[in-house]
Amino acid sequence: MEKTAFINFLDKNEIAYGSTEYIVISAKSNYSSSFFYFLARNHDFVDYAVKNMNGSSGRQRVSGDTISKYRIPVIPREKLESFTNHAEIALKTIKNNSLQNMRLSMTRDALLPKLMSGELKVNDLNS
Repeated sequence: MEKTAFINFLDKNEIAYGSTEYIVISAKSNYSSSFFYFLARNHDFVDYAVKNMNGSSGRQRVSGDTISKYRIPVIPREKLESFTNHAEIALKTIKNNSLQNMRLSMTRDALLPKLMSGELKVNDLNS
């Protein structure tokens, strides 16, 4: 139940598609999409979803209808705005770190075979 994703790369009116096993939670109220992402990661929300799963062993799912019935607390606008600001900074940092990790992995994958074979020397990298 810990498989959540924050999709923040679609254009405003772009339609995404994927497996029917996904439940898309999108902000249509005063609550931001980052609020719903972190809500989906919240222990109480996960516990609610797990307790409401249906299906055979190993194939249990929770329905979108069940998720839509989860009671979201009313949060004062100022606190919600503050949370959203902090959450968006955190999500941007996570995204940037992920991109940097990919670039570093690509650099490693390009350099390591050359270093191992002797084609490239460590001293060559410093110049």
